Amino acid sequence: MDDYRDHVLGRAGERAAERWLIRRGWRILATRWRGGGGEIDIAAERRGILATCEVKTRTRYDPHSPPISTGQRDRLARAALAYVARHPEFAGHAIRPDLIVVVPRGAGWDITRTEDITPERYSSSDGSSP
Repeated sequence: MDDYRDHVLGRAGERAAERWLIRRGWRILATRWRGGGGEIDIAAERRGILATCEVKTRTRYDPHSPPISTGQRDRLARAALAYVARHPEFAGHAIRPDLIVVVPRGAGWDITRTEDITPERYSSSDGSSP
C-alpha cells in the first residue's frame, strides 16, 4: 500500500510542479520523458532555456535529506542530451538541469526550485548533494 500511496503523492507533486512552472511563464514540452538511460520528470522551455527538471515530492521538508544523488544528476544530464538529439529545434537553447522539491502543505504545496544542479554548482564540500 505504501508504494501505491508514494506513487500517487509523487504524481500529484509532479502535476503541482507543472502548474507552478506554467504560472511562471514556462511552456511544458514533455513529462516523464525517457531516453539516454535516464528520465526527465518535466522538460520546460522559456526564453531560450530548456529546463530539464527532476521533481522530488516529499511528505515533509528535511534540509538534511539529500534530494538528488550524483547518479541521478548524471542520468538527468544524459536524458537531456538525448532529448535535444531527438528534438533538434532546441539545440540552440541553453540546457539547464533544475531540481524542484514539492512538499504538501494543507490544501496546497510548498515548491522550491534549485536552478542548474550540475555537479560543479550543486555539490557540498564533501562531494555529496545537499
